[in-house]
Amino acid sequence: MSDSSVPFQYRVHPPLDPRLPANQPAIAKMYLTAYRRIKQGHNLGDYFLRVYRKDPGGADNTLQELESYFHDADLYLDDLLRLLPERIAFPLRPLPRIRRVNNIRELFLRAFEERVPRLRYEAQRKLYLAKLLFDSDHCRSIRDAPQHKEHWDNLLDEILWAEAEKADQIEICAVLEHGMRGRQHLAIVPTRDATDVRCWKFPVRSVASRFGKRKIQIYHYRSRFKRAATPAPDLEVKSGFWQANEMPRWPGLGRRSGSIVSKMIRRGIADPRQIQDVIGAMFIVGDRHDAYSLERKLVHAFGGPFRWRDRVDTLTNERDRGQLDTNSGSGFRVLKEIADILIKDPASPIPYFFSVEVQIYPVEDYLRTLYDAHFASHTSYKRRQFLRELLPLLFPPYIYGDEIKRLTNGDDVGHANENAGDPITPESLPT
Repeated sequence: MSDSSVPFQYRVHPPLDPRLPANQPAIAKMYLTAYRRIKQGHNLGDYFLRVYRKDPGGADNTLQELESYFHDADLYLDDLLRLLPERIAFPLRPLPRIRRVNNIRELFLRAFEERVPRLRYEAQRKLYLAKLLFDSDHCRSIRDAPQHKEHWDNLLDEILWAEAEKADQIEICAVLEHGMRGRQHLAIVPTRDATDVRCWKFPVRSVASRFGKRKIQIYHYRSRFKRAATPAPDLEVKSGFWQANEMPRWPGLGRRSGSIVSKMIRRGIADPRQIQDVIGAMFIVGDRHDAYSLERKLVHAFGGPFRWRDRVDTLTNERDRGQLDTNSGSGFRVLKEIADILIKDPASPIPYFFSVEVQIYPVEDYLRTLYDAHFASHTSYKRRQFLRELLPLLFPPYIYGDEIKRLTNGDDVGHANENAGDPITPESLPT
């Protein structure tokens, strides 16, 4: 098989490739060497502590920490499979024979010695997922992200919220209408009495635009750390908005690095330091005019155009749609870009940069992302990401059968999981 036929994600993450020895033999030999050293009885702790991480000083419990991540690897897969109906997810869950193993030596042995291909692959996959989760938790830019988020929010307090005026609370009601050929339209309605209506209340705040024209109406603001949601009660913060907290995105995975690991696998990113949207800031504004006015105000306040990059505008520029994730819905409209923010380095007199992904939505476009039934909804988007990208990489058809291809090739995979025909059964999976 030529190298070009191997998915690029497997070239970046070789241990996820079920045909690693055939596709990348030189890399496979490296793992074979490690297996042989373990098989021959070399001290496992000394070997892995030497080749995986050298502690800068003091007691080193790396091996113990690393082994705890094998358990997390199973929980990560459990959380992904929550996006599928139980009848389909059940036969895809890690097999008990591998699931109960949470140490390096035994997993290496099983990855090479199990007779059943699925067992060998699940041991190999578990070793690598644990490695990715470990690397994410030990990446400096991710470890420092809570401080970066706090710094960004403090800057906003100074340059934006300090001048904001409170306006009346505004209620917006909408209903999702279904037209010809499956087309969907979100209609704003003036009353709660309409059928299937949903309503939201926003404590709108207004800020002056740069040129003193009409004020910018900001309906909602929130910042987030990609690694975790906050399972705390809603509370009012300095911005004057209520911080709408949410349940953890990864309910089984205590460390909650699942979204970072998923993005690394989907995008073929080898290093978690390359993730640009670890910190995100979302603004909901009145309309498109407000979106562009707020953009100009933020760009001016945070370093000018030299500090802003990777701009994507699908509010009025359809050509930018190609820069969005391929799983984004055709009705998904946003103005977003990356801001590079300077922060003091406590260990050096020279400050350093961290990145914030800023997203600005007109309120009507934002509401579409809240409707699970709408193709632009965030829930449908995440399901498409999993079905089209993660599912075939983490549950390759070569191991789990061609039913995986059927799940990923539906016309509308946002709903294909509920209409996939005959369910995957244990009997249909290869032994």
